[in-house]
Amino acid sequence: MNAPIPLKEFAALVGTSPEQVEQWRREGLLDPAGLGRFDELDLVRWLAIHSHEARGYRSDQLAAAIGAGEVHPFMGEFLFPSARTLTLDEAAERAGVETEMVRELRTALGLSRDGGVAETWLAQLEAFKTMQAAGLPWEAVLEGARVYGDALRRLAETEVRLVHVHVHERLSASGMAEDEVLRQLGVIEEAVVPLLDGIVQAVHHEHLLQASIEDAYLHLPSSELPAERGSVETTIVFLDLESFTELTHTKGDERAMETLTRLEEVVRPLALGHEGKLVKQIGDGVMLAFRRPDEAVAFARQALDAVAADPDIPPLHVGIHAGPAIHRAGDYIGSTVNVASRVTGASSAGEILLTDAVASALTAATTEPVGVRMLRGAAQPVRLFRVVMRKERRDPVCSAIVVDPPAAQLRHDGEDLWFCSQACLRRFLEGLDASAAVA
Repeated sequence: MNAPIPLKEFAALVGTSPEQVEQWRREGLLDPAGLGRFDELDLVRWLAIHSHEARGYRSDQLAAAIGAGEVHPFMGEFLFPSARTLTLDEAAERAGVETEMVRELRTALGLSRDGGVAETWLAQLEAFKTMQAAGLPWEAVLEGARVYGDALRRLAETEVRLVHVHVHERLSASGMAEDEVLRQLGVIEEAVVPLLDGIVQAVHHEHLLQASIEDAYLHLPSSELPAERGSVETTIVFLDLESFTELTHTKGDERAMETLTRLEEVVRPLALGHEGKLVKQIGDGVMLAFRRPDEAVAFARQALDAVAADPDIPPLHVGIHAGPAIHRAGDYIGSTVNVASRVTGASSAGEILLTDAVASALTAATTEPVGVRMLRGAAQPVRLFRVVMRKERRDPVCSAIVVDPPAAQLRHDGEDLWFCSQACLRRFLEGLDASAAVA
């Protein structure tokens, strides 16, 4: 529970008089439980009061409208709860579980261990009890709760910050009056917030389907049981930005963050196109996971091409390794990940460096050996290979990208021209004949 805020300090924080704060308390808009003190939730309640004042509500009208259920402020179920708040002991008794279970669960979810629990939360306790009864060990329930809590905390913080940065700060910087800014924020809250739960559920179900597809591969008759519990075969790719620290120092943190955001925007669709996923952003780069080495290398080549065409993104160092990794809490850990990271550190800008485990599994890329290196943290020297990067060739007639081997080839004016079809070659030759005739 956060520390109580004295009346005068609270009034100073919100920029009003103690008398006004006392009036809001009497109306039930602050300290609605009648505890005789103010806390951080009252700061959010004050913001709700201020927002509704900007839309024409007097505080007494707002209090009456909330009480009658005619107005539903943002997060009103927590700010002005209609159901009573339970202690952890009461919630545990009502749900038929141990108090320590409730405490462990809320800690795993990243929720406060102290204070009260909303009566509506009893349904969630029942859901977790059902998971246990269905055969999910308590350690697995807590592991899942930690992932859910962390993911939803990030989601909630992102939602609030997006509105603050892109609406509140932008409108305030334009010179708009604070009352009008708050009025517009209120409109956004009323229009968007009710939609979020449905969006979260829909996106979760699509990701659940994709995860189920990946799990199905582990249950095929040809699949071998992993050497370690929770282990999966994967190909890990690291992309690190060249001179990122220098960029931070010379251009500032905001520019550095914009660069990382731009990198994610570029690589995310490329990864999805190769059955991969962006696992996380780490410092000056990103970590991705792929099902197969061929897809990982094809992705890396496209990523290098895309970054080379974008002047706002520095060159990339790329390292790839394949093998077993522990997949837990939405992340990959273990020696395979560590080796991939070390390989990335050994690569040059614009280079795709691979281990033997990746190079030997490739069917659609050409590699060349670069020798044996002793990587930091590796028990033994690691044999490394480099992907041979061929310059992209385009048909001079239709501009299509031509893969090796070309359908037709011609040397003209000291240059090797590749054609996607015999038809394009004929059109090119016809153009030469026409030019010669005119000359």
